Amino acid sequence: MSEKPKRSYYLPGKLVTTFDKECAKSGYVKEKVVAAAMLAFLDAGAESRSKMFERLDLFLHGKAKK
Repeated sequence: MSEKPKRSYYLPGKLVTTFDKECAKSGYVKEKVVAAAMLAFLDAGAESRSKMFERLDLFLHGKAKK
């Protein structure tokens, strides 16, 4: 019997592709990188979280919001 994932989230294809390439290039374990990113998000304040979402939007859509 295979273990089922605890959570499932939608992730944009562009983000997943870039993430996979960077992890492979640097030899990182993807699950640990995701866990570290989640912890960084949880530890961040409201302003930092807002900036994270702005950076994600810029990465995905390539436009800076004004």
